[in-house]
Amino acid sequence: MDKAFAAEYAALEERHWWFRARRRILGDLLSRLPWPSQPFILEIGTGPGFNLRTLYPKDARLRGVEPEPDNARLAGANSGVRVDVATAENLPPDLLPSSLDAITYFDVLEHLDDPVSALIQAVRLLKPGGWVVATVPAYQWMWGRQDEASFHRRRYARGLLLAQLAAAGLEPERCTYFNALLFLPVALFRLAARLRRAPREAGASDFGYPPGPINAALERVFGFEAVLLRRLNFPFGVSIFAVARKPGA
Repeated sequence: MDKAFAAEYAALEERHWWFRARRRILGDLLSRLPWPSQPFILEIGTGPGFNLRTLYPKDARLRGVEPEPDNARLAGANSGVRVDVATAENLPPDLLPSSLDAITYFDVLEHLDDPVSALIQAVRLLKPGGWVVATVPAYQWMWGRQDEASFHRRRYARGLLLAQLAAAGLEPERCTYFNALLFLPVALFRLAARLRRAPREAGASDFGYPPGPINAALERVFGFEAVLLRRLNFPFGVSIFAVARKPGA
């Protein structure tokens, strides 16, 4: 991640409408999975740790992995969870094969040069029947300065994400686009920025922080998708959500 942007990221993740609504949506989606008692869950790419504090079952045994040392320390302080400084490609060696009930990648796979190899390594750690849960940004044509500031390698179509999960030996159970209600304005914003072809300043991103009432309104609109996703899959959206299971059990 661009260092100038990284300095602002923790504050954005706590208060910005996109992060707050996304946590509501992901928390609702995760709450509907048939978790075992006291599931052991590894979150890869914790950022500053707000997901660890809010998304998972109350009785979950959690552990995190984060490549940025400052974010790892902050995530541990925010959540009370052990967060190791490590990467998706080189996970902590004390994690044992077939020990985890789930591994989550929330906007992580798009950063990796070889996401299939990272997924294969992670699948070894899952119990038979364990889940990989992932979100990724959608549509390569929506590439923008946020992708550059975050050092993304790619944006995804649904088929590409499903193909990578299958190549890692996982069986997809659900895959849906989300952030669909705001898709048109976000897409127009991205396309207009590309047409302007303005040079990207260091640390520039799409996460301009809107005034309070606008931030709250956008959070309500995006967050309402939590209710809709209980009943349907979106055929388009700014992001993609997927759950895939390790065969067995």
